[in-house]
Amino acid sequence: MSCAQKTTVVIHNDLGSGLSLGYHCQSGDNDLGYGGLGVGGSWFFRFKPDIFGRTLFFCRFSWGNESHYFDIYKQKRDKEFEKFGCTHCEWNIRKNGPCKLNKINNMFDVCLPWNS
Repeated sequence: MSCAQKTTVVIHNDLGSGLSLGYHCQSGDNDLGYGGLGVGGSWFFRFKPDIFGRTLFFCRFSWGNESHYFDIYKQKRDKEFEKFGCTHCEWNIRKNGPCKLNKINNMFDVCLPWNS
């Protein structure tokens, strides 16, 4: 049993150009299903991180003829006390990759490449 605080992951459609964002998020244990976000739309999910530090949620994002996946929550990278860690993790999904909300300057400037 874990006494860890729940973590929230928020995904924002920041593709621009009037594009809708399709997504399918899951972990090894939990399939959160498919969804879609209109321009500027948001979606979130909550979970309790594993006490052993193994929690991983990944999402496939698609728009137009493009499709990419990304580890939207990777506990070793995102745990609360890491430099850019969080218990409320927000991501702007952009064409060139996801950008995480930087808790230091309150800007979406922690940008990472797509996994594929």
